[in-house]
Amino acid sequence: MNHLISLLYMFVLLSVQAWGGANLLVESHLNESELKLEFNHPIKRVKHFIIPANGYTKYVYDIQGGRLPYGKTLHLKHSDVKAFRIGQYNQSTLRVVIESRQGLERNHYIRGKTLIIPIPQGKYLYRHQKKKLPRRLNHAYRIVIDAGHGGRDNGASCCSLTEKRVTLLVAKKLQRKLQAKGYRTYMTRTQDHYVSLLRRTEYANKKGADIFVSIHVNAAPKRKQKRLNGIEVYYLSLKGSNAIKSNKILYKGRYIYTKKLYYLLTSKKKCARSKSLGKAVESKMISSIRRGYKEVKSEIKGSDFWVLLGTKMPAILVETGYLTHKRDRKRLSSDYYQNLVVNGIVNGIDSYFKQKR
Repeated sequence: MNHLISLLYMFVLLSVQAWGGANLLVESHLNESELKLEFNHPIKRVKHFIIPANGYTKYVYDIQGGRLPYGKTLHLKHSDVKAFRIGQYNQSTLRVVIESRQGLERNHYIRGKTLIIPIPQGKYLYRHQKKKLPRRLNHAYRIVIDAGHGGRDNGASCCSLTEKRVTLLVAKKLQRKLQAKGYRTYMTRTQDHYVSLLRRTEYANKKGADIFVSIHVNAAPKRKQKRLNGIEVYYLSLKGSNAIKSNKILYKGRYIYTKKLYYLLTSKKKCARSKSLGKAVESKMISSIRRGYKEVKSEIKGSDFWVLLGTKMPAILVETGYLTHKRDRKRLSSDYYQNLVVNGIVNGIDSYFKQKR
């Protein structure tokens, strides 16, 4: 296909008088493989960049000092090109935009007064998305992982096994798994040291986390040790909460947050998303654990634990099993069981973020 646009020279002469010798476009030649633009002076500089769009690519060429007579916009046609535009971007820049689904196989080049721009005819430069992209991809989601207890606080303990040790092992496995899937992760503790509940939630809030996941191990009173077993997942619920009085939040007997922050920490939106996250994680944990063990109990409950209430983001607390139950204790000390638990939590987090998209 051959196409020729000739600009009348009297327009050029008039333009030169009006613009004091600007580098005017005088002719354009378009064929199957390239676009030639001829100017009345040598071309000094061309800035080229690419913009991925929805289903196609924009190839942009900014010709420094270039001018169109009277600032008109020219439209050309080509079978491999979605759209051509040649127009005045600003007083000192002439812009050429080529929209195409194809990729470039060679670069543009300057030959004195002539700019030669190749027509995109190669393979796709980008794999274009037809659907709207989510607000955040995995690599941008921030997750704070909270290994319960630590240091002087052992948590539950039974038969030489302590909660603080199990939670740290599980939390580290969870961090590695989430990072492998592209999530940005932060740990409230990475060693056996004490971190107060207040510091844990403040850390998550400072990091601007999207979700907060607290890992724990359960224990039952002696009379119930043979009966209570399995996993539990807690989400934020303010029903019957003792931590809230007169639109203020109590922590260890003192008011610590302003009314403005109170509404953020106790919002219906946060509570609903915490519950949604809890349900997703509990469901996927059961599916994962049952791949290795036929029998497992689970419950999902609402609570106002401080790690759920003190965070600005949706938060859950996961009880990974009962140290006081013989079968659970054996599982909790097993690397195999810990991996099943972690896989379930990760799959639940994936499911939660997919629902948000």
